[in-house]
Amino acid sequence: MQIDSSCPACSIKPIYYNTVTIDVPYFGEIIQTTMFCKKCGYKHSDIIITAINEPIRYEYPITSEKDMFVRVVRSSSGTISIPELGATVEPGPISDGFVSNIEGVLERIKNVIQDIQTKNTKKKKDVLKKIEKIVEGKEKATLIIDDPLGNSAIIGKKAKKRKLTDNELKKLKTGMMVFDMGKSKKDNH
Repeated sequence: MQIDSSCPACSIKPIYYNTVTIDVPYFGEIIQTTMFCKKCGYKHSDIIITAINEPIRYEYPITSEKDMFVRVVRSSSGTISIPELGATVEPGPISDGFVSNIEGVLERIKNVIQDIQTKNTKKKKDVLKKIEKIVEGKEKATLIIDDPLGNSAIIGKKAKKRKLTDNELKKLKTGMMVFDMGKSKKDNH
């Protein structure tokens, strides 16, 4: 669908918008949205869960090659981490949501690491080798997704889900501007 609005990247009209409703087994209905500009190639995608969810953490122990096929739903507010790699992917203002699998998440991390310019090439090579070993089922790791809006998931039999604590919530980025509408200093007489 064409929208009479300017592209946020190049400021040229029009911008195109597409939505698709997907029923994800064991998770429910999601809406995948994509906004794109045919002029400059700008693209932004997101995953919107149709249900209202509480802040959640999913943990999945990656122990074999079979785990590469486990479905991962990451909304634009989800933080992905793999402690064994020292990898954390935090949301930002232009974060994309996606539906993939564990291998796809590892591939995204691998691509970012390959693009990093660093003097410590040994560490970079070590992390890339570790990713390959995880994909081959030769090394174990844990995939964690923390989502303050509850719109992400790992869908597999070994996935563990729990509510995030208030302390954990305070430490997370949401990928969007948040305004604290609490009392101002002026109101605290």
